[in-house]
Amino acid sequence: MTAQPMRVAMVTPDLGSNSLGRTYALWLLCRALGWDVTVVSTRGDDVWAPLRGTPFADDCRTPAVAGDRVLREVVRDSDLTIAVKPFPWSFGAALRVCEELDRPLLLDIDDPDIEYVLSWERPAVRSARSLLQHRRVADLKRMSSAARRVPTTVSNPVLRRTWGGEVVPHARVDPGPGASPRESAPVIAFIGTNRPHKGLPVLRHAVQRAQSHGYRLVVTADPPRDAHPWEEWIGQTSMTRGLDLAASADVVVVPSLDSVFARGQLPAKLVDAMLLGRAVVATDLPAVRWALGGAGVLVRPGSAAELADALGVLADPAVREAIGGQARAHALASFTVEAARPPFEAACRRAVS
Repeated sequence: MTAQPMRVAMVTPDLGSNSLGRTYALWLLCRALGWDVTVVSTRGDDVWAPLRGTPFADDCRTPAVAGDRVLREVVRDSDLTIAVKPFPWSFGAALRVCEELDRPLLLDIDDPDIEYVLSWERPAVRSARSLLQHRRVADLKRMSSAARRVPTTVSNPVLRRTWGGEVVPHARVDPGPGASPRESAPVIAFIGTNRPHKGLPVLRHAVQRAQSHGYRLVVTADPPRDAHPWEEWIGQTSMTRGLDLAASADVVVVPSLDSVFARGQLPAKLVDAMLLGRAVVATDLPAVRWALGGAGVLVRPGSAAELADALGVLADPAVREAIGGQARAHALASFTVEAARPPFEAACRRAVS
């Protein structure tokens, strides 16, 4: 007997931020299952630029439209509500409405957001804004406690050790393999939003050290004052353009620094690069190590020297092609919509039942 399709309300933290990337991955899974989805948010004036103008954006309601009344209507008319990230303005809002209406709720956690804010790496109370931080910490502790009471999905096993639940990695539609390796002047891509924990300065230093191999670096961020001649800074771009950049690159680097946040984060650009058959160099952090599954090159976090040495090895097109082929095979088995759909559907139906 075929299971009935569901209507899903997805409560996302901020339509205008890169947190929408995880919501998009879950939306892909819902659509693959033939489910209707309405994405609601309490923050953000417009859809995050890389997803603007897509079919996903058509299913989103901006805060100007999705007030509390609309949130209640969407939840009431859905079979399941999925709260993306354990924030008060996503999970907290969804929890309140679902409890009032006695509707099933599933929490999805894709990053160690709470762990990061409450860790010693980012002290919660600072003298200049102690009252604000006290309130934020109290809210997040309340969300942490509430998260233990609802069904949960997580993006990787590192988060599962903290939160439990079903592992549902970032799902992607297979884009097919990217371009063949260049024989000379290989291109390195840094794709995604530039954040301090992502280690872009380390990558820039490593590429500078590896200039004897003729590397060029493409970065999806605005150019700094000290941009080098071998660097191309293209600013924030669409998701489609980002995939095109990855597909044409020879090497994709994920140079995240060692932090509470980075240890539990599964970067979506890593999944995209693997599916495209790119040679991947990444820092040796737990979630990244799990995702690569041995199909990439791992270096010590923060070490420009080790990263430059790895780029030296990957200057050989044959080496890049072999590593990229292994990455694509692993990603096809682990990170496509088809691979992620069964655990996602099982988690959703358990939450409803």
